[in-house]
Amino acid sequence: MKSIVGILICFFFMGNLVASPIPILYGTEDFFKKEDSLPFQETKKEKKDKIPIIWGGSSLTQEERLVNGFPVKVFILGGGAYIMHKTIKLSAREIEIIGEEALIGNLKGQVIVEDFQNGVTLTATRGIYDKMAGTVSLENQPVLTQKKDGKIVKIKCQSIVRNLEEAKTTLTGKVVVTSDEFQVFGEDALFTEKEDRIDLKGEPFLFSENRFLIGQTLSYFVKQGSIQLDGDATIYQVSYENKKDKERDSVTKERVLTLFSGKTLTHLNQGKETVTSMKGDAYMFRNNAEFKADLLESRKNNKEIKATGNVSYLDKENGYRMEGGVLFYDKEKGYSYLSESPKIVFLNKKDLVERGQLTSVFIERFDERNETVARGDVQVETQTAKATGEFATYFEKKDELVLEGNPTLVRDQTKVSAGKIILFPKSDKALLTDGLKVIPNGEKK
Repeated sequence: MKSIVGILICFFFMGNLVASPIPILYGTEDFFKKEDSLPFQETKKEKKDKIPIIWGGSSLTQEERLVNGFPVKVFILGGGAYIMHKTIKLSAREIEIIGEEALIGNLKGQVIVEDFQNGVTLTATRGIYDKMAGTVSLENQPVLTQKKDGKIVKIKCQSIVRNLEEAKTTLTGKVVVTSDEFQVFGEDALFTEKEDRIDLKGEPFLFSENRFLIGQTLSYFVKQGSIQLDGDATIYQVSYENKKDKERDSVTKERVLTLFSGKTLTHLNQGKETVTSMKGDAYMFRNNAEFKADLLESRKNNKEIKATGNVSYLDKENGYRMEGGVLFYDKEKGYSYLSESPKIVFLNKKDLVERGQLTSVFIERFDERNETVARGDVQVETQTAKATGEFATYFEKKDELVLEGNPTLVRDQTKVSAGKIILFPKSDKALLTDGLKVIPNGEKK
């Protein structure tokens, strides 16, 4: 009875000092200075980093309980009950404080954890605060919400353990991350606010507008809005693109599905520009085309693409394949540039069987005209002939290759030159014009 009266006097004294209707309790330093220590008693080493604890509520009940066989004072706070861990506030409808030092706090009903410094709020129906570990554990569908730099990220899962000192949160069981841009689904996640990073494991997948991503692990950088997807990363994307009908002189919207896969996918937000890159066996598939490279980079929502390392672009509609070391494609301009040992492989449209090939110093392609231009040391091979020249223009619709710049042709061991040589690679035909000349064996042109 005397102890209860003493506590009430303490409440009354603190109420006069602090202009707040909510009474406050301070933990003491001498509470556990007994030889018969409890399992969670602080040692001298543990006291090096003392955490001052403030806790209180509008109602208080005190009782003694046996915890692990030791008598312990338990304070039951109600009506706006809270615990202050440094600058972090933990509140609930009811809090059981184990010991005056608040080494353990059982939070019940309408649990809210507010980390003002990191802009994070956690909510749940039940939680356990552990002062020594510096953690709070939340159960029953807890939610973490971060509001920072104008961005809001919300995470739902089955359980949360937050390290209050390191601002690090472990989330387990059906994790769902929601932002203004997308939703991510996974089994487990680690949220590190100091790095602004969320790591998800267990083959997480991500939804955004007309886009679906999946991989073995996913890292989301909150402030940048950037994503890194590792382990058989795959993107499924649906877009609606303009399709021109030259005969009717009209434009219609066509639904296009793009499959983008590789070992590691990175999506970076660089100001207003976004860059999506796929590294390691990068592969892009569309109904009318296939794209392969060691590294594929996409900018402006796939309007600019750069491929490097073992590049291969297959155009099924026009029956050719482009190969080389580096390829750049500008979709708005309808322009491609291929360098580093570039090659064009001519294919039969029906079965995509190889019918010939062309190599040069660099190759350009113009979508609007369905034309490809090769420049510098052009060499062409068909089924029965070989031809050389300084530059060439390939008209895809007509399967016509015009070779110029001192062109020569070798067929059936006969070498000829002309002002212009016209080849039809897929049908293996040739037309020579402007000064046809036969070059004897062993004679250089």
